[in-house]
Amino acid sequence: MTTLTRPRRVRSTRAIAAAAALFGAMALAVAGAAAPAIAHDELLGSSPEPGAVLETAPEAVELTFSNDVIEVGTVIEVVDHHGEAIDVGATEVLGPEVSATLPSDLSGEYQVRWRVVSSDGHPIEGTIDFGVGAGATGVWESEPPHDDAAADDDSDTAATTGGESGPDGWAIAAFVVGGIVILGLVIVLIVRTTRRRPPGADAP
Repeated sequence: MTTLTRPRRVRSTRAIAAAAALFGAMALAVAGAAAPAIAHDELLGSSPEPGAVLETAPEAVELTFSNDVIEVGTVIEVVDHHGEAIDVGATEVLGPEVSATLPSDLSGEYQVRWRVVSSDGHPIEGTIDFGVGAGATGVWESEPPHDDAAADDDSDTAATTGGESGPDGWAIAAFVVGGIVILGLVIVLIVRTTRRRPPGADAP
């Protein structure tokens, strides 16, 4: 009886070990797929800095990111306190550096609205408030546009600073949980099948 039981235990142990190895491979695959989505580039610094109050207008908006960004889809926009875009130079991308020139006659509160395409292909965006001249506070607040007919324009809605679209964590979690459930069912079926084999059906 001991001779017949031991092979069954060996096969059952091997089946569970194989299932565990399969689960480990699945977990690594999920982690590898999620890592690129999570590791978006970050804004490391800017000129002007958030909340800065300057005596005169800076020559340009300059942004520095944690990695080279993709030029296509990357843009810098600057709006005044009415939410209206001012004329800025073309957005230039040089590795992790993104910039756009500014006019020299700025005065008041302004907001930089940037959007770049991360090196992993994922777009990220944010805002930077700054002020120029006497009486400026460096805090941009939306005011009615110059044209009263455009009062309902959505230009007063600013993007949240550093508002990155993270990966769909629920989808990843559902995939992992689903994999665990399927793996558990496979283990149960293997164990039950092994136990139900008649003594004479043991493989050599």
